[in-house]
Amino acid sequence: MVSFLSDDSDGERVSLVTSGLMLSQESGTIILETKTPHGLMPGDIVVINGATPEFFNGNFTVETILLPESNSEARLLLSDGNSISGRFKQSGSLELDRKWRSQSGSLSFRTDEGDQEVRIAGLEQLWGSTTFTMATNSSSDEEAEGDIGLIAYQVRGGSIRQIESTSGGKWVDATSPKKGDPIYDLFTPPVLYVVNGRLETSLPEAAIIAKPPEAFGLRLAAFEKVPYRFRIRSWIGETPYLEDLRREFPAGSGRFVRNRLELRVPYKENPNYKPGSPSLIPTNVEDTNKMVMVNYFAVQQVRDPRTGGVRSVGRAMVKDFRLSVKPFEINSFMEETYAGQYQISVESTLKDFVGEKFNFEENATGSQFHLGQRDYKILEIDLIKSQVNLEKQAIDPPELQREWLNLSVD
Repeated sequence: MVSFLSDDSDGERVSLVTSGLMLSQESGTIILETKTPHGLMPGDIVVINGATPEFFNGNFTVETILLPESNSEARLLLSDGNSISGRFKQSGSLELDRKWRSQSGSLSFRTDEGDQEVRIAGLEQLWGSTTFTMATNSSSDEEAEGDIGLIAYQVRGGSIRQIESTSGGKWVDATSPKKGDPIYDLFTPPVLYVVNGRLETSLPEAAIIAKPPEAFGLRLAAFEKVPYRFRIRSWIGETPYLEDLRREFPAGSGRFVRNRLELRVPYKENPNYKPGSPSLIPTNVEDTNKMVMVNYFAVQQVRDPRTGGVRSVGRAMVKDFRLSVKPFEINSFMEETYAGQYQISVESTLKDFVGEKFNFEENATGSQFHLGQRDYKILEIDLIKSQVNLEKQAIDPPELQREWLNLSVD
């Protein structure tokens, strides 16, 4: 049962019982004061019964609430569901009325994160006020007495929730607490559920069926050694001639353009190449486009294992500036020379893109490519095991996938 403080004949408010509440009327306005924040807002409905005089009883609408004093503790519930706790600083007005949702002012609030300005129109509820007023048709100035009961109805977000109290407290219809905060307010009635024979404060969430990851969508189609571009077939004195296996001339003849390379002189690709002209031209070591250089050349007599005869073999130690390998030998006895170069090919296996291919070389680590409407990145190339580690940006569901691709064994 709720008891109130009321005015005595001298106009001084005194406590009839130690309820912490005070109810009085002045000039047609009922004033209710509490020692602790009441949490009501303008527009909320209060039902009073058991009070004397009789005009204190009935249904009343909260018209105004007095804003907290400066530096007093308060808590705000915003219309977006967020809450703010701290100390009230100031505002442009002393109270909020029933038109607060359309007010243009703001409340100044001090929190642990610093000072904040909160729009009054964005306010849903305020805990910190200890005084609110209600309109009445009576013009008497009197105080309430009697065995008083109080029922409060709070309007929140278009719905009305009845809140009854017989001890001066009320239940607050607040949003769900933040993670780590207690789920119950001081007077909140617990809502419990029986789940598998145990009491729980919430129903279990429905199991979310995770969508399986999409297929990686690639297979390693080829991982092949590539013959070195140049070979020796002739020389004059100590100067070798390198044939360029990418420049056949005349076309279809099986013969290739020859380049005369002076010892220890860097050469680069001829940017103005025309059929029949050299495909390499001399340059200097500072040139970032330098390609190849012959460090050493010698002619030796070697017995041919097939015929048993002796033949002259030209041997050159070559430095290829494009390859991350040490200088290596090519000689006129070799049909093909391998210098650690590879041609690698991956192929899409996704339903709508089967057969689409992307080719790259052994030095492509870190590069990206687009295949089958997916983006891939080359993370690592293992020349020993002939495998490639790729990263894919999947679409459905969106995620990063990584996979090593090996040559399939038929």
